[in-house]
Amino acid sequence: MKTTTLPLKSLACAGVLAAASASAPAQHAHGTSPYAHSRSPEVPSLSSDEVRELRNGDGMGLARAAELNHFPGPRHLLDLSVELGLGDAQIERIEVIHRNMKARAIAKGEEVLQAELHLSNLFASGQPSAPVLTRMTEHLGLMRGQLQTIHLLAHIEAAEVLTVEQIEGYDRLRGYRH
Repeated sequence: MKTTTLPLKSLACAGVLAAASASAPAQHAHGTSPYAHSRSPEVPSLSSDEVRELRNGDGMGLARAAELNHFPGPRHLLDLSVELGLGDAQIERIEVIHRNMKARAIAKGEEVLQAELHLSNLFASGQPSAPVLTRMTEHLGLMRGQLQTIHLLAHIEAAEVLTVEQIEGYDRLRGYRH
């Protein structure tokens, strides 16, 4: 008897979830687009926050794979230096790693912004073609990958400066281990 009730309950739950998720797009389909109010005046296809993050060399979640797998970020290490008991030599090295990463990320971010602007202008012209669009988006994808690499490499470099105990402390302080 229990074997038939469990599948029926699961099926009922799945039906309720399917109905709820089907109505969400329908409700949004007739409303204002989320893009309408988030456009940057500089690069219309990006939000003001995205433009600011690219210009500042911010992480934007690009190094999440490192961060969640015991490779701390240099900015956060500097913020937590006291709690982690980082020595002067460690702090100096991490500052250099952070400064180099930031400079490279800002430069690459500017390239990404220019490519995004060209892409937006392509569509604004009313004449996007498949070959041009393909070239532009492949180039943009490559640059975004390079930007992610810049951030990830900084995490690798920073981890090399730390002890196992400091990495464990970092993970705990950031909420990755309890």
